[in-house]
Amino acid sequence: MANKNNSGFSIRRLIYNDKYLIIISLILALLVWIVTSLNIGTDESKTIKVNVPISLGDEISEQLGMQYYTLQDSIEVNVTVSGAKYAVGQVTESDLSVKFDTSNVNRTGEQTIPILVTKKSNKLDFSVTSTYPSSVDAFFDVNETRTFDLHLKYDEDAAADGFTFGEPILSEDKINISGPKTYVDKIERAVVDVDFGGETNLKEPYNAECQISLEGVGVESSYLTFTSKDDPTAKISTVTVAIPILKAEELPVSVSIEDKPSGFDDSDITLEYSTDTIKAGVLESASIKQAIIGSISFKDLKVGRNKFTFDVTNLEGITVLDEDLKEITVTARLKNDYSEKAVTINSSDIKIEGVDPDKTAKVSHLSTRRITVYVPENATKEDIKLSVSCDLSDINESGTYPLAFTVKGVSPAWVYGDYTADITVE
Repeated sequence: MANKNNSGFSIRRLIYNDKYLIIISLILALLVWIVTSLNIGTDESKTIKVNVPISLGDEISEQLGMQYYTLQDSIEVNVTVSGAKYAVGQVTESDLSVKFDTSNVNRTGEQTIPILVTKKSNKLDFSVTSTYPSSVDAFFDVNETRTFDLHLKYDEDAAADGFTFGEPILSEDKINISGPKTYVDKIERAVVDVDFGGETNLKEPYNAECQISLEGVGVESSYLTFTSKDDPTAKISTVTVAIPILKAEELPVSVSIEDKPSGFDDSDITLEYSTDTIKAGVLESASIKQAIIGSISFKDLKVGRNKFTFDVTNLEGITVLDEDLKEITVTARLKNDYSEKAVTINSSDIKIEGVDPDKTAKVSHLSTRRITVYVPENATKEDIKLSVSCDLSDINESGTYPLAFTVKGVSPAWVYGDYTADITVE
């Protein structure tokens, strides 16, 4: 009995001890507060950022045969959710479903597509209270792709005095433009704008990356894609432009003479030009002193007057500055110190070269057996020793090959004209 009384006395002392009573009260109060906060506390909100790929097209493509175009491939959506604190604190973007509502799309043109955000999680009790942005703009239309030449625009007066611009070189001379047909149809041409930065005394070549722009009534580049003509998967917005700066020179005109026979006296031929000099632009470092406009072969020369016309609009290393000058005529006069002789050849006289060792070749037809040869006036037909060859190294599907001649026994001498043989290879 004594022990029992002592025990009861200890409990009463513990209960009525102020210190322990306060601690127990605080613990109980904390537990009550936690339970109350979790169950009957006020709702809280938080904003979750969700990056969503923009995908609008499958149903539209199937139903209306249209595609969609946007200015971005994805969009960041700020989603505000609310609910009990313990629930809201656990919400992540994986608990949200983000979709684009294209149910009202039934025509071409630019339209606003609502963004719908709903709760995907069944474990957490929360609600979606707001979404920003709440929509995305898109253009719906039939896709169109067209190829455009790139037109270069630059200030042609920016070169220094005594200098001029050469032929520009662009990394791309054509581009593919794809996008809504409504937009593509407005394009009249694609332009590359060169900005010299106000320079008007240029003497050095210009090299830069230049922007592509579009011209046309009401044209704009929104929703359009530029790609390389050679690689439709390569998107581009600029092209590399190189413009040489040429020094303006007055150059004498000349032609080269090819296949000149051994022993020929250059004074036996005279050349006359319809234009003796041309105003041209050349690279200062190239040290070009004359404009070689082409070549004349002896196989095209006969005694007397020979006339040749040469195109001068695309001379290597030279830009003709006279826009009206398109061609130059050259008259070659050969002295009457040579006479024309006719030499007859046979198929058996032709040496065939360049045939595979396991194949045989034979002449089936000659364009003519009569070969015109020019020799000095005092030479006779009997002095001429003519060798003929035919090279089959470069296969010609037609089976017709040019003949090559070597004149021996008399000098100077040459074969006039072009001759061919039909060769059969077995």
